[in-house]
Amino acid sequence: MELGVGRMTPMFIQQPFWNLTYNLPQASYVNINPKDAMTHPKIEDKSLVIHEDINAVFADIAESLDVNNL
Repeated sequence: MELGVGRMTPMFIQQPFWNLTYNLPQASYVNINPKDAMTHPKIEDKSLVIHEDINAVFADIAESLDVNNL
């Protein structure tokens, strides 16, 4: 899961994640970023790209799980 990583230094975060996802059969890649969410074409079928604000995404998850009642 990649959260909010921009395009300044993709070789340090994105490319290693993409390589792991490509090489590990059970791996999936999730990228959440309002502007720069993307994936590599070779792992599109194993990727979920979300063009939203991270806070909003996690608030929606928390609401759907009803974490206040745990």
